[in-house]
Amino acid sequence: MNQNYDILSRLSHEIRTPLNSIIGLNRLIMENVGNEETVKKISNQINLASSFILDLVNNIIDAGELDTKSISLNPSIFSIKKLLDELCATYKTAAENDNLTFQATIPEPFPEFVSLDKFRFAQVLSNLLSNAVRFNKKDGRIDFIAEDLGTFQGGIHTLRFTISDSGIGIPEEKFKDIFKLFTSVTETDEKAVYGTGMGLYVSDHIIRLMDSKINVRSVEGSGSTFWFEIKVPVPDSEETKPINGKEELKGTTILIADDNNINCNIVKHLLESFGCTVEVTTTGEDAVALFAASEPHHYDAILLDIRMPGLDGLEACRRIRALGGEGSFSPDALEIPIIAMTANVMDSDRQKSFEAGMNGHINKPIDPDMLYTTLAASIVRN
Repeated sequence: MNQNYDILSRLSHEIRTPLNSIIGLNRLIMENVGNEETVKKISNQINLASSFILDLVNNIIDAGELDTKSISLNPSIFSIKKLLDELCATYKTAAENDNLTFQATIPEPFPEFVSLDKFRFAQVLSNLLSNAVRFNKKDGRIDFIAEDLGTFQGGIHTLRFTISDSGIGIPEEKFKDIFKLFTSVTETDEKAVYGTGMGLYVSDHIIRLMDSKINVRSVEGSGSTFWFEIKVPVPDSEETKPINGKEELKGTTILIADDNNINCNIVKHLLESFGCTVEVTTTGEDAVALFAASEPHHYDAILLDIRMPGLDGLEACRRIRALGGEGSFSPDALEIPIIAMTANVMDSDRQKSFEAGMNGHINKPIDPDMLYTTLAASIVRN
């Protein structure tokens, strides 16, 4: 089979399978309006299917970026325990859907907060956990273990993460190839064709950027174990003092510019539910005009989509910044937090946002926690 056709076939299958679930489940929701328990259960299934599609899109983008060696790490302080709880809950549901047993173990002591690239770290664990579900066998088992191996000088902890499954295993002759792009575990097992061969490739490169490597132990027909160890700074208590976005944003006024009305309404609803006053426009030109016509300090922050018809978010940001300076009518133009809210998710896109004068870069689909904390941190600093 032509390799390009094979790759497209895999990608099509990987997208269409969860997409079919989302379409079908959405139909079930419409048929069960009023049945709160059923609707909640179906919504959880839609969330799971959506997560699989998002993971696939992230891997596609990163596989392309790795070709140009443009992936970089962007550490931030976050609750690793909360992240692990969320990931385990998601993949426990996925495992149970396939009649698999999922067991997560995080023995104490284990740090609450770490300084790490949250997005990349979660991406690696998602890829490994997804494979453990995908390549398992009927009535199989998945074990996830997170351990703190000890503290070193300067508050550096060595954390080990292990994912084991009782699935189909890896043939010995495939060991040297599993971290290569578009490589299947086996061509004979019918379940193995349901993979793109990108997850391990991307994950291996990310962990290498963290100065470590992914290890594997497997017996064909008897399951696999993947693990890695990373050295992680654990910040002191003052640095981990949480910014409660729900409180910090209360009473603020936020301007949103996004040409997609659905996106605007989602973010508007999120912010208003926590006490923000929100003004919305669909063009970059109007965002600049609204800011220029406002009283100084009327807006506490601006959220700009990057790709908009006419004036894009980057140029809109530049024009707003240009309104500031000595003797200007917009003395807050140089200081107001301006944050990209965009589907442009590559590291190069993030860099362009900062070069244009933005204070932050939030990826779509919008993570509510990331939206709150990014806005709150920017407003507090300002």
